Amino acid sequence: MALLTSPFHLALAFALLAADPTPAPAPPSPNPAPAPTDVEGPPSKNGPRPLLGVTPRPGPSADLPKPPKDPAQRREWLKSQLDDVFGRKEFAKAKVSALVVDADSGKTLYARDEKSQLNAASNVKIVTSAAGLALLGPEYRWRTTLSIVGPPSGPPLPAAGEAAGDLYLRGAGDPTLGTEDLAAMVGDLAALGLHKIRGALVVDDSLFEGGYVPPAYDQKNDSTASRAPASAASLNGNVVAVTIVPGAAAGAAAHVVVDPPSPYFTIAGRVVTSTSGPQVPAVDTKEEPAHTRVNVAGRIRLGSDPRTFYRRVAQPSLFIGYTLKQLLERRGISVGAVKVGRAPAQGLRVLAAHDSAPLAVAVQDLNKRSNNFAAEQLLRTLGAEIGGRPGTWDKGLKAVDRYLSGIGIKTGSYQMQNGSGLYDSNRFSPEQIVTVLRAASRDFRISAEFLSSLAVAGTDGTIAHRMGGTLAERYVRAKTGTLASVSCLSGFAGSPGHTPLVFSIIVNDVPSATEARRAQDRAAEILVAYLEGDANMKP
Repeated sequence: MALLTSPFHLALAFALLAADPTPAPAPPSPNPAPAPTDVEGPPSKNGPRPLLGVTPRPGPSADLPKPPKDPAQRREWLKSQLDDVFGRKEFAKAKVSALVVDADSGKTLYARDEKSQLNAASNVKIVTSAAGLALLGPEYRWRTTLSIVGPPSGPPLPAAGEAAGDLYLRGAGDPTLGTEDLAAMVGDLAALGLHKIRGALVVDDSLFEGGYVPPAYDQKNDSTASRAPASAASLNGNVVAVTIVPGAAAGAAAHVVVDPPSPYFTIAGRVVTSTSGPQVPAVDTKEEPAHTRVNVAGRIRLGSDPRTFYRRVAQPSLFIGYTLKQLLERRGISVGAVKVGRAPAQGLRVLAAHDSAPLAVAVQDLNKRSNNFAAEQLLRTLGAEIGGRPGTWDKGLKAVDRYLSGIGIKTGSYQMQNGSGLYDSNRFSPEQIVTVLRAASRDFRISAEFLSSLAVAGTDGTIAHRMGGTLAERYVRAKTGTLASVSCLSGFAGSPGHTPLVFSIIVNDVPSATEARRAQDRAAEILVAYLEGDANMKP
């Protein structure tokens, strides 16, 4: 009997080792993270998950017919079952496109309008992450530095511990940089004996050009974390956490806590503690000169738990600058005004640096949680590294096109305006998404990292709460995509001893996202059942 030793099967084995299927609950992070695009419900009930090795595998849904053993009849069964799912009356006016292929051979097992160019929503992140891994390498890291003008060798500071000029924070586009990382860099400065910077704190975000707002993001104007701006100098995903804590008595003002507690933020408005009436606080953010104003209003129930809202900041470079200034002063290091500018091209002495986790780690957050901010940071990083500095969205898109052309997707055959898939700006077909998925899974250099970045059905990411208790649980790795009237699910369906299937389901003009997700989950279970109906299981 043949062993499964293709690049895909090796990568899948590595991916299963790389991804932790039973993460322990983590303590609250001091670094607020941007909310994912595909917010579809809580990932799990309270309490630990069942252990993978001691939990019986769920059986098929009671209403799922068993596939026949005969290969030809099994193919007909697959077509009939999927046609029934996608032909439901709920989708009578929707555009439903789907493709299923064998991962190794590429043979088509099911197709439904698979060449149609549709809004792929966050399935665009499949393209962005695959291109990033292939062109930059899974080991790629972003480096953020704090520097002064000084000699390349010798003591970094005068004996008095004072720097005569400016302190330069040079951003590299790190999508993962958090307050704790910045504080560690400040700790390194304090360890050098620095206690005064006579000049300004200059934030250099010049590695990226094109402004803070990614293409198509201006189609909406809300302050949700999913619309976080992008900058070469960014912190905490360019998101602020606003926590509303009820007061001690009815009628009392609630406490409003922002994290990080940066002087970059101002707070306006009032939330009242109450025992009756509507009790939903309202929180948004607005741009002001050199600041972001946090507006609060509404009510919160007396005795209830604090509620935390994540909102975008307006000016990322000033946000990181003011936060750094406060961290410096808390460590007894005085500094002048915060400015946005360019560091000198030569003559800088690096005093502290932070290297990010590798790209292989960053893409897990990008895909599993559908992190829009990380996708846009990666796209302009591609522009800077592949197209030449400064990085722009146009250069990043050209780098992606270079990758897509190399795997057989022609320039002009798709539409891509940003890296995240937000809003009405991107068009891909299921055939193209499957091509990217299959190419990434068969590229030994990146396959394990790419596969482990996809959410696992019933286990983690944006499908943590989907497909649980079915054959698909833990046997589907996929990327979701959700916008108004758009719902997508693309990835891999597997089964022990069988070559996995690659699939893409894109639904546009859907009246109910809930019904679309239900249909996608059913289709995923059908794919696993199809594999397990094969009598020729391999070891």
